[in-house]
Amino acid sequence: MFKTTHNLQFEIADNPNPFLGAHKLFRVGTCEGQWGSTSDSYYILTVINSVKGNGHLDDVFEWFENSAKRDNKNLLVLEIINKDFYTHLLQKRGFIPLDEGGNNCIKVFYRKQYNKLLRDGNEIIKKGTLTCV
Repeated sequence: MFKTTHNLQFEIADNPNPFLGAHKLFRVGTCEGQWGSTSDSYYILTVINSVKGNGHLDDVFEWFENSAKRDNKNLLVLEIINKDFYTHLLQKRGFIPLDEGGNNCIKVFYRKQYNKLLRDGNEIIKKGTLTCV
């Protein structure tokens, strides 16, 4: 079984508010957020750590990255409002920009799917424009 740095479990729940979309909720230690998946990607919509500096954000990304590798998917972080977080993803976590606006980024594990995503879009990204399903 996969273990994270702090040996934290990945807990999921259905979104209780259908107005917010079909995304699922997750919790890893003190981090909570919204996530989902498409045929070619896992995506993170929100992530909040209630205790900054405890390293639990590392565990969140370890879970998502391990799952993406296991399932032959890429990892997207979408609709980033915090520009410092966006910069952190690019400079420290190996993500690359997915659009020119600096709102979406991707960590590529499968180049072929990434090229297809750029060319055709997917259920979430349609030709460079975020379209939530």
